[in-house]
Amino acid sequence: MVAVSPCHAAEAHFTARDVLSGVASGDCQESNGIRVSVDGKYECLRFYGAQAEPSDRPPLVYLDGDVVNVVQPRTDPPVWTVGEFYQRLTPDLMQREAEHYSAATARTFINLARPGTYGSSGHHLERRRPREVALVDAAIDKLKARFGWTRIDLAGFSGGGHLVGALLARRHDIGCAVIASGNVAVRQRGVAHGLSTDVTGYDDVFDPIDHASEIGRRRPKRVIILTDPLDRVVEARFQAEFAEALRSAGVTVEQRSVSAADPAHHNLRSAAILAGLACADG
Repeated sequence: MVAVSPCHAAEAHFTARDVLSGVASGDCQESNGIRVSVDGKYECLRFYGAQAEPSDRPPLVYLDGDVVNVVQPRTDPPVWTVGEFYQRLTPDLMQREAEHYSAATARTFINLARPGTYGSSGHHLERRRPREVALVDAAIDKLKARFGWTRIDLAGFSGGGHLVGALLARRHDIGCAVIASGNVAVRQRGVAHGLSTDVTGYDDVFDPIDHASEIGRRRPKRVIILTDPLDRVVEARFQAEFAEALRSAGVTVEQRSVSAADPAHHNLRSAAILAGLACADG
């Protein structure tokens, strides 16, 4: 197991201020960042991970969930608060977690930080829009080129699951994809919550369920959807409708019922990572 990101012991905790105000791109350290440009604007996406050597399995790229909770969804703009869990984390903790997963499973594991979170530049309050999808897509291309990968597996939890669903519509190199508690039917969920837009306040979101036919044409080898039937954040019916849309498009989908331990029955983060590490596209 070889760390692909350097020691971060001197770096401070992540802050709510950066999440709510956005992070300027600044200098991008090649050792732990990826400089990507979309619409003429650069961002630096941070990553944490370790590479298993040798390994005959593709790397797992993991995308984490949203780090904010909406306080007032019907104001313009919505009012957000940042989860306390996020403010307890540091880059060092993120890197050590990634190394543990890689060492325990003898598999390359990369936690790719979404724009505006976990040290990446950008604005997290503008998530789920096409630019976030394009930035993450471009960052994965650069990771592939840097480390010589030919195929990848993906796993994502909640908002990260949304990105996995979106990337399935854009990429031809995905073997196994795991989506846990994923917000993959964005507009339907918004309507159910009495909103005319996504809860972010934006109406130009990339909605994975609208792109099921494109996912079908790209033929991912295996898609696993993890759902708690009692999920109160992203209700199970929306996850099931996405699964059915993929099946109708000819995609092999396995939807598994998993019980989340949190009161909202939503947090399947560990399950997403474990399923991704265990998955084989055969």
